[in-house]
Amino acid sequence: MKIHKKIAFFNTILFSLNTLLIIYLLKPQENFSIFNNFLYVKIFFITVIFFLISNFLAKFTLLNIYKTIERFDEIISLVNEKFITELKKEFANMEECLYQVFSSIKIDILDILVKEGEIRKEKEKAQLLSDELQQLNKNLEEIVLQRTKELSISKENAESANRAKDEFLAKISHEMRTPLTPIIGYSRLLLKENVDPNFKEKLDIIHTSGVKLLNFTNELLDFSKIELGKIDLNYESFSVNELFQEIYYEHNALALQKNLKFELEFLQKDKYIYSDKMKIYEIAKNIIHNSIKYTEKGFVLCEIDIKDNYLYFNVYDSGIGIEKENLEYIFESFGQINKLSSGAGLGLSISKKLIEILLGTIQVESKPNVGTTFKIKIPIEVYYKYGENFSAALNKLLNSNNEKLKSIILMSILKFPIRLKKLKDAYKKQDIDLLRETNHLIQGTYGNLNLTLIYETSLKISTELKKENINFNAILYLIEEMEKMTHTLDYSDLFNQYLNFREEKLSLLIAEDVEDNREFLKSILVSENIEVTCVENGLLALKQLQTKKFDAIFLDIRMPVMDGLQTIKYIRDKHLYTNTPILALTAQAIIGDKEKYLPYGFEGYITKPINESVLFSYLYYVVNWKKLLPDEKGELQ
Repeated sequence: MKIHKKIAFFNTILFSLNTLLIIYLLKPQENFSIFNNFLYVKIFFITVIFFLISNFLAKFTLLNIYKTIERFDEIISLVNEKFITELKKEFANMEECLYQVFSSIKIDILDILVKEGEIRKEKEKAQLLSDELQQLNKNLEEIVLQRTKELSISKENAESANRAKDEFLAKISHEMRTPLTPIIGYSRLLLKENVDPNFKEKLDIIHTSGVKLLNFTNELLDFSKIELGKIDLNYESFSVNELFQEIYYEHNALALQKNLKFELEFLQKDKYIYSDKMKIYEIAKNIIHNSIKYTEKGFVLCEIDIKDNYLYFNVYDSGIGIEKENLEYIFESFGQINKLSSGAGLGLSISKKLIEILLGTIQVESKPNVGTTFKIKIPIEVYYKYGENFSAALNKLLNSNNEKLKSIILMSILKFPIRLKKLKDAYKKQDIDLLRETNHLIQGTYGNLNLTLIYETSLKISTELKKENINFNAILYLIEEMEKMTHTLDYSDLFNQYLNFREEKLSLLIAEDVEDNREFLKSILVSENIEVTCVENGLLALKQLQTKKFDAIFLDIRMPVMDGLQTIKYIRDKHLYTNTPILALTAQAIIGDKEKYLPYGFEGYITKPINESVLFSYLYYVVNWKKLLPDEKGELQ
């Protein structure tokens, strides 16, 4: 049976049952009879008709549903077909992409495999190179060790040579300074006395020559500093005319021997200038000496002029002349164009370097067999002297009836050289803090004592130290001015006045191996208030110390039998004479010597030739040794 018939049949049964149920519920039981009631016949026919209608409706509905399902099926089929088609295309595209990707991966894998092979080869090569490098490194280490050994040997040789050089320089310093001590000292003492003018002139020449030799010794002891352009400059005021006249007198005899006309021509009146006197002296002396040396006939003329804060001096000669190609060569160290000439060939080389250090220039013009001209230009400052005489001003204060004031002034003036020395040491180190500290002490002390010249000069240093860009040359100039003030004073007399005022006497022990120096020290020290005992070496000094008490001990560092270092080491190790100051009195004056020897235990360090003002300044501290505070004792170093 078809589905629509089943539905119609089922619906008809349901309809009939519902109808009968309704009739049953509406009519009494006794009147019910399905065969006798016509109504039920109607119901039967209605049921048949309902069945047919229901069958028709069911069939019609099912047909519509079926058609709808067919259409839906067609749509689904179309959609499915389209989806499958698109899906196939997507799969096709995906397959193509995957193929390309895998192809690329395959190529990359092949490349990797190839690279791996190459890497393996490179690794093998690298291993070979590493082996070779290790071998080379091993060889290099051996070479480095060998070179290090050679360098170590070279370093030891260089250090040995340097030590030998230092020892040689120390020996030269000692041997040169030792005889210069009595020469300069005695000549200075004799110049203070009233002697015959002619004799005084000769003494002045001796003293000046000694000072020059001392300055030359200082520079020649460190020629390497000249080579590096680091030589120290020592500015002072001096007369230009006097300087060149000294050179004239030194070389006039040589010019006369060669029948040369040797003249100086000053284009201006004499002026005092502020510069490094000994450097200018050496420059001018070397050039003038060279001109006379290489001039056989004719003249040598030195023309001197000062203008616009420059010193000009030109040296003309009618000598052998110099070829143009040799004009630069003459300034080289050991350069000599005339093989028959004597000398080391350092004069012009040193002169040019000194001129450059002084920020000057030198020019040379020459024609063979006609002559040579040297033109030198050096910056200077014109020096103007103070109107007031420091010595006279001090004497006015010392002649005061106020004994307490006189005592204070004597103490302050005797301290001054040590403080001034400390100020100059601070300048050399360019230690601004120490400069300010020491200058502040000087300014405060001597300002309160109405020593105007010292105070005003110290005030100028203070002003310079406040500037952002400090002019150290200006500070040196002012320090030199204060040093000149001390040179106008007789410190021996001042110190003995102080001893008389204190009613004290001193006993000094001096260990010095050179007899001339011992005699000179006695001549400047021995007085009614000062007793001096001199011995030749440290061993004799120790013997004297066992028998007598001394207020101070002065030890030369280099002595036979037992030198100063051995002596002070023995004293310090045995803790002997702890209340007696021990001072070095030595010719060891090369830069660094003081710092080298003070740690041995010296309370002070005095260099030869002896500066009398500094020596008596040290003695002031000796007199007051037991009362001095540690800071005051530190001033001696």
